[in-house]
This record gives sequence, C-alpha cells and structure tokens, in this order.
Amino acid sequence: MSDNQTRSDLIDRVHHEHEHLCRLFDDLHERFEKIAAGEFEDQSRDEIVEMAAEDLAVALDEMLHHFNQEEEIFFVDIETRFPELGAEVARLVEAHETMCERTRWLQQQFKKNAATLAVNVEPILEVLRGMKELVRQHTVEEQKLFDVVLSRIPPAERIILLREMQSI
Repeated sequence: MSDNQTRSDLIDRVHHEHEHLCRLFDDLHERFEKIAAGEFEDQSRDEIVEMAAEDLAVALDEMLHHFNQEEEIFFVDIETRFPELGAEVARLVEAHETMCERTRWLQQQFKKNAATLAVNVEPILEVLRGMKELVRQHTVEEQKLFDVVLSRIPPAERIILLREMQSI
C-alpha cells in the first residue's frame, strides 16, 4: 500500500463516516420539519415520529461506534505522538460528548406521542438544526487535524492505525 493510499484510506474512512452522520441528521431535520408542518397524510404522525425515533437510535449507535474508533485509537495515537495537539483533541472529544448528549435528548423527545411532541416543536427543530451544523463543523475541524498529523506519521504506522480502527 503506497504512502498516499494509506493516508487517503484513513481520511476517506473518517470522511465517509462523517458524511453519513451529516446525511442522517439532515434527513431527520427535514423529516421533523414535515412532521411539524403536518405534511404527512398517508401515515399517522405517531407512526412518523416512531420512524424518526428509530432513525435517531441508528444515528446514535453509528455515532458512538465512530467516536469510539477515533477516541480509542486515533486520538490516543495523536496525543501520544503530538502532545502539543492535546487541547485540540480535547475539543474534538468535547464535541463528541455534546453531539451524543443532544442526540439522547432528541431520543427522549421522540419517545413522546405526536401531540406531546408538537408542543416542543421549536426546541426540537433548533436542536436538529444545531446538530446538522455541529456535525458539519466537527467534520471540518477533524479533517484539518487529520491532514496535519497523517502527513507526519510514517506510512507503515498509518497502516497499523487503519487496521486498528477497522478492528473496532
């Protein structure tokens, strides 16, 4: 595997996962806006809310898996090799925690029936909008960090990192 290929594989893997999370939250936001506007006629609002809750649970599971890969493998390696980047890694971990907290809050909201949910429509939409932006901004910040550190990690060691991340 070439030097550029290994770097690219690591970046591509993380980027793909971030884009997937961005799409999940874009879709959830769009669906909830339709729920709030009463645009669903074929199904009951409770069924639509239940589907959104299921999608949110999938998003949280995928997010936790992705964050575990980064925090247990990649971030540990970065902090060991580049202690001067510790504060930046800490900010990224804090963003992970914020995203998980907000997603759990949304899950609690989506457990309510549609009538109860309608009362909290604006705060829910605001959190969903914020999640879309947070996931996108987080992706940009991680990409910048990864670009810097991967250029400084030897190719053979990048292969090891990629394999460790794939093993989780």
